[in-house]
Amino acid sequence: MDRIPWSIREGDVGELDAPEIMGGYRCAGEPRHGDFLVLPDGSGPWRVVDRMRVGQGDATENVLIVELFGD
Repeated sequence: MDRIPWSIREGDVGELDAPEIMGGYRCAGEPRHGDFLVLPDGSGPWRVVDRMRVGQGDATENVLIVELFGD
């Protein structure tokens, strides 16, 4: 399975243009609403609250909207 690139953005549902906190994030599988992520920089856990998948490969339009979970 290919690792799909994602733009990780901190925001609320529907805010696909929220500020990017990480570009080019790749993970095995496909994150879904409610999934938790810890980014390579150690930040998180982040909860996926929205997503938009446009393509595979080098697509830059794939977006995950996340919120910081916990303290």
